[in-house]
Amino acid sequence: MRKFTRKLCPSVLLEPFSKNNTKPRWIVYGEKYASQTNRTYYNHPQIKKEKLNHLIFSTLIEQTDSHCSYCDGFPLMSADETINHFKPKSKFPLEVCNWENLYVACAHCQKVKGDKFDNLLIRPDESSYDFSAYYFYDFTEHEIKILPNLSYDKLKRAEATCRILDFNHKAMQESRRQSYDGFIDKPDYPVENLKHRFIFQ
Repeated sequence: MRKFTRKLCPSVLLEPFSKNNTKPRWIVYGEKYASQTNRTYYNHPQIKKEKLNHLIFSTLIEQTDSHCSYCDGFPLMSADETINHFKPKSKFPLEVCNWENLYVACAHCQKVKGDKFDNLLIRPDESSYDFSAYYFYDFTEHEIKILPNLSYDKLKRAEATCRILDFNHKAMQESRRQSYDGFIDKPDYPVENLKHRFIFQ
């Protein structure tokens, strides 16, 4: 998981919901979603005939350089262009349109994470997060491994994140191996166009 810096919240989420309801749109959308009895699916509201997810997706993907927020997969295909709710919308409906809760995620990470959540889960855009502060990369097995001798709190966070995001799923290990082998063969290839860039940091 590669650190990134979150961009400012798009104005479309902060604008007043209506003339009669001056709360920011994201808050009203969350209240409306929380009032629904069936929250298995979220139908993004439309603003001037444009769906909300389409209006904010370009900013989400820009902040990760078109990579997955969790595995740093690249390039994202059309099926990968999904918005993940860090705090699952089924359990935290009020957060459904909270900018800080929205991440671009590939189809694999979206499926793996699902509605799992733990307060210990590390955010890739945390100001204090750095891959090397929690993990090291095994270039033989292409596994992400937890650093030894971490503090208790850091260890628990590293374990929870590795478990929920399933860092060492066989498909992820193979994808990282291919990225590494390709980089070794083409050392001048731009790192920003590689997947799993944290390997090369």
